[in-house]
Amino acid sequence: METGEPMAMTASAAGPAPASGVREAEDQRTRQLAAVYSAHARGYAEIWSPVIHPVAARLLETLPWAGVGRVLDVGTGAGGHLQHLRRLAPRATILGIDRAPGMLAIARDHAIPLALMDAMALGIRDRSIDVAVMAFVLFHVREPVGALTEVRRALRPGGLVAVTTWAEDPEVEAARVWEAELDAHGAVDPMPLPPSRHDRTDTPDKVAGLFSAAGLAPARAWLEPLVYRWDLERLTALRTRYGRTKRKLESLDADTRAAFLVRARERLTSLPPEAFVYRARVVAAVARRPTTD
Repeated sequence: METGEPMAMTASAAGPAPASGVREAEDQRTRQLAAVYSAHARGYAEIWSPVIHPVAARLLETLPWAGVGRVLDVGTGAGGHLQHLRRLAPRATILGIDRAPGMLAIARDHAIPLALMDAMALGIRDRSIDVAVMAFVLFHVREPVGALTEVRRALRPGGLVAVTTWAEDPEVEAARVWEAELDAHGAVDPMPLPPSRHDRTDTPDKVAGLFSAAGLAPARAWLEPLVYRWDLERLTALRTRYGRTKRKLESLDADTRAAFLVRARERLTSLPPEAFVYRARVVAAVARRPTTD
């Protein structure tokens, strides 16, 4: 495949439509999720993305990159994996796509082409991609098999898709203390989101089954550990700048917020170091579009 030719974007055919009420509810959730990620993009990029990038990088390093000409990063977010992809495939055309405009605004710093696009309806030409990456995104989409079917359509025969999803994503003790204090101070989440469907993608066997249902040939699926040691300052930054706890904190008036921060820091400083250690597990998986179709 020529490495200098840009990826052609086209309108793609969607699969069978779900019932209109279900589809509207799922579309609303997708819009809410995009809005939340847009609003929290800078905190995500600076604090959370560096935590999860290493495990995705380990997966990417297992792929054969020689001769790869076109790479699609589905759900690129703030672009945390784009420079790693550039190092692995320096001659490839790389495109990052996401539904959250605020995330893409941050990702522009990487000087790699980006597009606002839904994983369920890729505006990408059939059989035009060598490698597709879906790092920590499959559990967000309304129909994982549908999203993987779209990826399969865009992959050339023999092309690869690499996926990471959460197997275990536990809260550290320090984070539980932080949220308990938020609740004690009367904080509420003004935009609660329906929970992501991690139960569909939380084991290697489940992800391999989704691959097969989408017409992809599973190559390998395994568990990767993710261990990160927070300190007080970085945990405080995460909880005030990203996610549900950011929204809850912003629901408090200025005086209550200040009182909460004092009390939360007092409690956190009394915790042992182990209370700040994040120990998660990630499903890493690779599949291939069959060469015979």
